[in-house]
Amino acid sequence: MTVHARLAALVLALVVVATGVVAYAQNTAIGEWDFTTESPVSTTKSVLVIRQEGDKVVAFGKSPAGERKYDSIEVKDQAITMVITIQYEGSPMVITYVGEITKDGMAGAADFGGMATGTWSAVTRK
Repeated sequence: MTVHARLAALVLALVVVATGVVAYAQNTAIGEWDFTTESPVSTTKSVLVIRQEGDKVVAFGKSPAGERKYDSIEVKDQAITMVITIQYEGSPMVITYVGEITKDGMAGAADFGGMATGTWSAVTRK
């Protein structure tokens, strides 16, 4: 094997390893979470499922009422933003969750369609 071929193989190996590390770092939210939302009117508990589908990260909320896909989810470093549209008193309401991923879970602020604010938290589902 020539020096150039060895160098090319080494560079390729480093790219593969680095890609795997970056993919892992970007997907620290993937998994199943016990999810709690605190709004001014109630505390809601559900299961949040975040998974990789091809090159996209998707999220689903599961509760006794059924399963609902989030409109969007973005994970960048330790920051997470999730958006879901629900029906509230017969009208659509967009809820935006913004937070941080830590070694102990996730937590942050929730905006209920500009009408109210609250908090949310999630811990790994056991």
